[in-house]
Amino acid sequence: MKYYKLTMDMERENDIICHFDDEFDIPQNALIVGKYFDGWNDNVEIYYSRDEGNVWTDYLANDKGWFLVSEKLKTLLESVNTEIQFLKVSVKEDKDVNLKKDYYFANVLRVVDALCLGKSKYFETEITGIGTIYTVSKYGIYSDKTENSDVFKLANRQQVPLFVSEKFRSLIEEYNITGISLSEIEVE
Repeated sequence: MKYYKLTMDMERENDIICHFDDEFDIPQNALIVGKYFDGWNDNVEIYYSRDEGNVWTDYLANDKGWFLVSEKLKTLLESVNTEIQFLKVSVKEDKDVNLKKDYYFANVLRVVDALCLGKSKYFETEITGIGTIYTVSKYGIYSDKTENSDVFKLANRQQVPLFVSEKFRSLIEEYNITGISLSEIEVE
């Protein structure tokens, strides 16, 4: 089976970019480490400016780097083999309160120990009290360690990138999901 690294589609123009206001106090890494987040308030609002972009995509850019998905992409994610916590948020235009839509932060909880260093490009750093840290520029994984997951993160301090299966890739094409770019990775 093929697997892909999921990223923001950077070739598009005029896509909405969301920003948090100064009162938003949830830590940057809260929704990227693959752990359940308690205490979410469904009244959270984030903002965008039409001056930066006005095209709604299924995966919206934001200044936290979190996986911000539309209802359409949320429904698709709920249909595949993964574990995800969805946290509702209202996305509003900063000058027109009537321009708003509900989106969800998709907190991917499925973390698998599938990093294949033999198929990856990386360098190691030893940190006292922590151990070896791998800085990976090109990922490779062990297919048999993915738990047949369609959307997942990697263990060993590699939780930031998201990875998806060939099945998920086919579904985003079939349902015309926008805002996502996929890069095939090496598989052992």
